[in-house]
Amino acid sequence: MGKILEIYLAKKDQPESSAYAALSFPAATYQIQDAFDKLRLTESEALYWEITEYYQFEELSAVLNDTCGLYDLNALAQKLSELDETQRAAFSGLLAMEQKTKRPLPITRLIDLAYSTECCHVACDALNDSQLGRIRAESGCVPGIDNLPKDVFEMLDFERIGRNIRISENGVFVERSMDHPGGYVARHAPLLEVYKTLDLTPKAPDYTILLEVFHDSGAVQLKLPASSQDLDGIPQTLDEPDWLDLSWRCLDCKVPGLMDAVSEARDIHAVNDFAGMLAQMNDKTLVLYKALLEAANCRDLLSASLLADSLDKYIFSPQYSSPVEVAKGELSTILCDQEAEIIMPHVNLRQYGQALIRNYNGVLTAYGLIERTDGRPVLSPRQGGTTPAAISKPCQQDTPQPPQMGGPSM
Repeated sequence: MGKILEIYLAKKDQPESSAYAALSFPAATYQIQDAFDKLRLTESEALYWEITEYYQFEELSAVLNDTCGLYDLNALAQKLSELDETQRAAFSGLLAMEQKTKRPLPITRLIDLAYSTECCHVACDALNDSQLGRIRAESGCVPGIDNLPKDVFEMLDFERIGRNIRISENGVFVERSMDHPGGYVARHAPLLEVYKTLDLTPKAPDYTILLEVFHDSGAVQLKLPASSQDLDGIPQTLDEPDWLDLSWRCLDCKVPGLMDAVSEARDIHAVNDFAGMLAQMNDKTLVLYKALLEAANCRDLLSASLLADSLDKYIFSPQYSSPVEVAKGELSTILCDQEAEIIMPHVNLRQYGQALIRNYNGVLTAYGLIERTDGRPVLSPRQGGTTPAAISKPCQQDTPQPPQMGGPSM
């Protein structure tokens, strides 16, 4: 059902750092790793994060607190994204029941609620006591009113009947919203205790690209790189003779910035070859590659493949996230520590850093500073020719500014 909420992550108490990331939950494994690649946290640096937007289930804003763990929060968002409309109404009802107790709701309890929607009865047409009473009476669930004449039946106090039912069942009414149809929600079974069985430990995926391949007959997931035999088996699974009539979308990719490019590609063998190339990259090379893709504004697999062959032509400095950091790094290199400490208060570090980046012909990306070993400008892969060396890209003089945030750290 799409995104549930948006997260802003940054280095805590690091005013000179522009290393930050925005992440939509639920997020796939590589998307979370990509956010941490942008943050570049060291062991001594603390993480700051907060929820900046609720796309769905805005009522959660009243119960989510700073005891949440990121992976717990992602697990909650993942389950919520899988619920249908009736189950969403059930979750909102369960949440309203829990809030009656006026006790803190830990993320573990919220996850159990999300998994317990089948423990509820939902009457989507009952939005008040009167409607609930009529529905129960018409269905024969109210003792003593069977076989009443129609005119006598209409004289019943449906509101009182509904109120008594709601109180006896400890049920709640949920207003209709963009998320669900609302209705009356009551539990008919104990809540499931699922959280304690979940393993939320981050694990390396057994793929570099994850696809959902689909056709009219259904959909299957495909992990890449895959063998020729596995590729040939997908059309058969979907009752198609070959790949020509199949479509796919990228669910996860080792380079999240290329997920749209993977989804738009039309040659599954080219996508599989690209996945194989990504599988050969170690973590350090991968971050350099992502920085180069961003600097070159690369948006298609052909250009991305060409750029992968040119990584040895670039110098990458992931420790820099802002012009101020670039300036301080330069001063620390050309001066001794004492001299650098004396001169820094008298230098416009931002302007100095911007001038240095221009002089390097570099680009300050979300992953760090990248520049060519030969001093030439970082090149754009899609302008003026068919190779990555077609035309120079103007230097990015400053980093994008993160949104202005407030509120407590989570």
